[in-house]
Amino acid sequence: MELRSFFAILLLSSWLYITQSQLAYEDPHRAINRLRAQTDAHVNVGNILAQSLMPVNTGSLLAVLDKVASPQLEKQAEGTSLKFKSGARSTNSLNINPQCLADVSAFAQHLNPTTLTEWALRMADATGKPSAGILSGRFLFFGDFDECRAINANYTQFTPNVHERKFKGQFCTTKYRINFPGINPDGNYYWGLCLPDSCSDGEAVQLGNYALGLYNISIVQFEFATCHLRTVPWTARAIGVTTMLAVIVFLVILGTAVDILFIQWPKWQSNALEEDLGVGFDGLPIYRPLSLPGRGEEALNSHISGVDNDPLIVNGNRTPDITVTASNQPSYLVRILAAFSAWTNAEKLLSTKQPPGALSCVNGLRVISINWVVLGHVLLILTIFGDNIGAYSQKALKRWSFQAIINATFSVDTFFVLSGLLVTYLTLCEMKRNAGKINWVMFYVHRYLRLTPVYMICLGIWVSLMPYLVDGPIFPQKTGVEKDHCKNTWWGNLLYVQNLVKFKPTYCFQWAWYLAVDMQFYVISPLIILPLYYRPKLGYFIMALFFLMTTITPFVLSETRYYPAASLGKIKGHPVPRGDENYDLYISPYCRMGPYLAGMLCGYALYYMDGRRVRLHRALVVLGWVASAAIALTVLYGLKDYFNGKEMSLHLAATYNALSRTAWGVSVAWVIFSCSTGYGGVVNTFLSWSVWVPLSRLTYVVYLIHIIVIIVWGATSRSPFYIDDMTIVYLYLATLMATYALAFVFSLLFESPVMALEKLFFKKQKRS
Repeated sequence: MELRSFFAILLLSSWLYITQSQLAYEDPHRAINRLRAQTDAHVNVGNILAQSLMPVNTGSLLAVLDKVASPQLEKQAEGTSLKFKSGARSTNSLNINPQCLADVSAFAQHLNPTTLTEWALRMADATGKPSAGILSGRFLFFGDFDECRAINANYTQFTPNVHERKFKGQFCTTKYRINFPGINPDGNYYWGLCLPDSCSDGEAVQLGNYALGLYNISIVQFEFATCHLRTVPWTARAIGVTTMLAVIVFLVILGTAVDILFIQWPKWQSNALEEDLGVGFDGLPIYRPLSLPGRGEEALNSHISGVDNDPLIVNGNRTPDITVTASNQPSYLVRILAAFSAWTNAEKLLSTKQPPGALSCVNGLRVISINWVVLGHVLLILTIFGDNIGAYSQKALKRWSFQAIINATFSVDTFFVLSGLLVTYLTLCEMKRNAGKINWVMFYVHRYLRLTPVYMICLGIWVSLMPYLVDGPIFPQKTGVEKDHCKNTWWGNLLYVQNLVKFKPTYCFQWAWYLAVDMQFYVISPLIILPLYYRPKLGYFIMALFFLMTTITPFVLSETRYYPAASLGKIKGHPVPRGDENYDLYISPYCRMGPYLAGMLCGYALYYMDGRRVRLHRALVVLGWVASAAIALTVLYGLKDYFNGKEMSLHLAATYNALSRTAWGVSVAWVIFSCSTGYGGVVNTFLSWSVWVPLSRLTYVVYLIHIIVIIVWGATSRSPFYIDDMTIVYLYLATLMATYALAFVFSLLFESPVMALEKLFFKKQKRS
């Protein structure tokens, strides 16, 4: 068999299907819709692939390579020219270094049964090969990453002189585009190949395209390759991030020692250890006073004050105020160092105690919602690493139980409700406490300081250190996951505007779009809060205008650009949308404000009650719960048939896109209102379970790092895996445990110290 057949077998039999790299970060509905739409096309490709392999699969790989081993090294007058003698095109036209060609030729020669060597056999074994199930879309062939990298080859080389040649095996992941109807040509499609370490990334691409030309294959075109390095050179960016992390770890160790020696030990002696209160994902604590100050109750701490009031903590963990006297007060330096204490910060994180009047139901909602987010992303990223994702998705999408996973995007809307509720309620209470006076500068400064430091540290680790921490068959080791575009777009994350600027190819740390949208809502929240305090009717009117805007905008966009409901399904007469659904509907603030407004309205209602008992007729309570459940179930399960091929009218799709998220927000707001006013029953008991309290303090960091945990697991996988329900359950639980454990460490190192330092530097009022 000639050279073209050999390369064709390796190429076609190593077909690897992976969905777009942005799959985990964009609208999951959109990604699932693309996956389903491409499945049939992949079956067609599988038919072509199987037909191409049928004539040659009757022989073994060694038999095929025996025919290929005819290319030999030739001594030429110059002593440096190499070429394959295949009876086809010459390799002289390729810009490939002679040593690479020599090593590849030696590899083929040493697979000949008469000259077979172990290292050559291992290289062939480490290269990805076809498995059963091609017709059903099983195109995932990683090869053996570790076996390839462990190879130490040696052979006798005759040019430019006779000598013993040695090289190591290197695993190259090659990306190519697929030119086939129904397949995204710019998707990430990879082929794992074991090559000599004398071949570069570009040479791997040239060899691949050369092979395609030999076989007249136009369906595939190689674009670039990543040949994995054994040692990744350190960059200035990586050194800087590592140095910063080392300094922080040192400060935590030092701060813990100082805290124990100078603060905790005297307190243990006097049995006067203070407890901490409050949690929150969105930067606000979740407690409220039984009534406002002035009636003898504890004053409400707030994130919006200047020097006179306690700030709130981004994830809701409020640093304890310790009443001290001049005789026992630690020095300012001691208090600064103690802010890094892992002992004290762990004590705060693990505490399950809450103050009287706490909105304790928020704890359960927060934890359940973040766990729902993780579940959705685990399943979504499985589409990258799963061996049978096409077949599994076709079955799973038809099940009722799967609809809650598909619609995990509504978990983010729950967080919007919580954020709007807390900022409205607590700000109004603070304004009432201080006769309408608010330090609006600190309103924004506190929010930014509480969110940004740990966010930027996670981003720095993600962008700078991942190539040193992770390596695997499909991990882009040399560029990192973000492919260097964070170099030009990081400022969008720092300013929380990455969702508003259409960065090319995309924005950095992509799942953090939620933080940008939430910050944008927070920035404009005073436009509603101030009127609600001074002129409630004007506040209602402004809120109604925002409701109208966030309803009309997605409706019009869906109507004019043919967007399907929830970016999933088909529109009658309009199979292809005319815009970018991810930017237009999923990450745009003007289309996601409905739940935030529902939360603000609920927050105002709780403020207006001023801690008084609300008396509702039993029938009204039952009606409220029934309506809330009906709305939530309709949003989650109402589109099941349309998700499975049934076409939807454009008007129905636009209506769903316009109302579904606001409707979900209203449903969640009712749950919070009922549980906070004594009508929650068993639901409130469950959501207020004390176990949720420490977990809820970690939700912000869990959100930041859970994608990193999933990607690290997937990128280090040495082989594809079979997806079924039990696999998903095990992977989800493992991811959840690992994420919370890592979030606890990150919170101790990067989040809690910033909270304590902020409070110390702004000299907040001490709690009596």
